[in-house]
Amino acid sequence: MESQSPADLPPDMIFEILTRLSLEDIGRCRLVSKDWNLTTYESTFMQQNCQRAKIISGCFIQSWYNNEPSPQFVSINNVSDCDHKLSLRFLPGPVKIEAAPKQGILLCVNDYRTKRLRIPEYYVCKPSTKEWHQIPNPKTRYFTKKMAMLVLRSKPLRYKIVRFSQPKSSCTWYKSILYNCYRCEIFDSETWAWKRLKDVLLPYGKFIGFDPAVSACGVLYSLMPDNEIFAFHEDTESWTTFELPFPLCKKYYFKYMKLVEYRGRLGMLCMGENFIMQLWVMEDHDMKIWSKRETISIESLREVETHTIPAAMDSTGVALMQGYSALVFYDVKTGRSINVCKVGIKPLDAIFPFQSDLEPVHLKKKSFTRGSTLVVWDQLAGA
Repeated sequence: MESQSPADLPPDMIFEILTRLSLEDIGRCRLVSKDWNLTTYESTFMQQNCQRAKIISGCFIQSWYNNEPSPQFVSINNVSDCDHKLSLRFLPGPVKIEAAPKQGILLCVNDYRTKRLRIPEYYVCKPSTKEWHQIPNPKTRYFTKKMAMLVLRSKPLRYKIVRFSQPKSSCTWYKSILYNCYRCEIFDSETWAWKRLKDVLLPYGKFIGFDPAVSACGVLYSLMPDNEIFAFHEDTESWTTFELPFPLCKKYYFKYMKLVEYRGRLGMLCMGENFIMQLWVMEDHDMKIWSKRETISIESLREVETHTIPAAMDSTGVALMQGYSALVFYDVKTGRSINVCKVGIKPLDAIFPFQSDLEPVHLKKKSFTRGSTLVVWDQLAGA
């Protein structure tokens, strides 16, 4: 009897097998075929995967309490017993989340424990396993404007952190043209050191966006206030900017726009009048070709929360809609509310989509010098 190849198996059997795989294995399976890729991004698939493979899926909501950051995790469907226990209290807190790439890793900063000296401490951690370590500081005398993080490899873990900071003079002249200037530094976990890159010069009046950067196809994207996109390319350690296509470039078309990652690609959630939301996706990252994937009526959300705007989105197509008193997980494909989280009156600073397994990443012991003192960090859970 001839053995069957995976492609010959019935779709239902393939679905059952895939829902039992880890996030890392699912990532590999997405490269096998277009059908497998589409299957693993469906919200029904992710719900089954969370149950069977103990995957944590949701978002970290960053708010403030008593002038200190207070990040809180919210699960999409509360299917895992450990979801409600997921917090950052195992870190030397209180901490603020600076970046949340894929693979369940967070970059956090503690700028509140040492108020007298105002020397921040930066931590990389995996909340689901409570592993963490401190990384060397960048040039902290320059005020941080934005930080972003990319995980390049899971086993062994390798990541890069990009930091844009404000120099002493925020503007500079170059070839008789006035520019807004940002210092740019990059940290590589393999070299365990920061490296300064060329400054980022944007025409005067243009700024790097304030929302957390979005990662897609190895590039970090940020929506600029003038409806252009800032892109940092990790492989070449360089940056570019490009304009959004019509009608995305016309601000009066949409009242709210949110840059998101959608099924491995760069996407945009746009909301105009009459409770209509659109999902646009950049189909070609080199040619910057966009297409409109979905037009969604969110009229039904008014029964849950009177006024909502797009705040974030996970890769499966579940949008997080922010209202005055609640956050709503909303499946843009089915037009169905999945979960509602009451947020009270806390002002929200940022929202970070988060997905993680329970596998340790084995953060290694690192050492670096602070002044003349050698500092060694070995801070795995329980160490």
